[in-house]
Amino acid sequence: MNPNRSFIVQLQILTKRMLLRVIRRPLAELPNLIISAFFLFVYDGALGGVFGGNASGTPFDFAKGNFINFILPVSIVSASLSGAASGIYLVEDIESGVFKRYQSMPISRWAIILAPMNVGALRVLLQSGLMLFIGIIIGADPVVGSIGYLVVLSIAFIWGMGFAGYSVAAGVKSGSSQGAQAATFLFFPAIFLAPTFVPREALKGWLETAAAYNPTTYVIEAMRAVMVDGWELDVLFRGYLAAGLFAALTLTLAVLSARKATEKA
Repeated sequence: MNPNRSFIVQLQILTKRMLLRVIRRPLAELPNLIISAFFLFVYDGALGGVFGGNASGTPFDFAKGNFINFILPVSIVSASLSGAASGIYLVEDIESGVFKRYQSMPISRWAIILAPMNVGALRVLLQSGLMLFIGIIIGADPVVGSIGYLVVLSIAFIWGMGFAGYSVAAGVKSGSSQGAQAATFLFFPAIFLAPTFVPREALKGWLETAAAYNPTTYVIEAMRAVMVDGWELDVLFRGYLAAGLFAALTLTLAVLSARKATEKA
C-alpha cells in the first residue's frame, strides 16, 4: 500500500474513534459553550450601550454601530479552549494502555498525535459555529457579507488546532488528565491580555506591550476585520499567520512529547 495512503487511512480510523468518544459524551460540550455564550450576552449588555449603536458618532464608536460584531470574536476565541479536551482523550489512552499498544503496531506517530488534534479542532469549529448562530440571532452582521462567517470559522479552526496541539503536548508530558486541564488554563488570561473590549490603539502601558506579543490579539483583530472594518488583507494575513504558527509550534511540541513518551515506554 502507498505509504501516504496508509497514513491517511490510519488518521481516518483514529480520528473516527476519538469522534465517537466525543459523541458519547455530549454534555461535556456544554460548559465551555455556556461560558462563551454567557460572555457574549454579558459583554453586550454591559458595554453595548456605551460602545455600540447608542454611541454612534461619538469617539467610542469603534464598533461602527454594531457592538455584537465587535465582541463576537472574543466569545469565539473563548470557545477555542474546547480544543483542550484533545489532550485529555490521549491521556486516557495512555492510562488505559491503548497508547502503549499503538507503539507495537505499524501506526504512524503523526497519526496518533494528529487524530486528537483533528477532533479538538472540529469541536472548536462546532462551538464556533454555534456561537456565530447565537450572534446572528442577536444582531451580528459582517460588513463583508455572509462570507465573513466562513472567514471567522476558518481562523477559529486553525486556532483550535493550535490549542488542541498544546493540550496533547501537555497531556502526554504530564501523563494525567488533570495536568492537561491545568495546563490549558494558562492560556485563559491571554484573552484578557488582548484588545478584548477596545481596539489595540486604545490600550496603554504594559497592557499595550503585552497585547503586541500576544498571538490572541492578531486572531481577534483578523476576525473583527471582516465583522467590523471590511477586507483589511494585512490584518487578515497576520491573523492567519499567528494561528498557523501557533498550530505548527504546538504540533511539533506534541510530536516531541509523544516521542519521549514512546522511548520511556
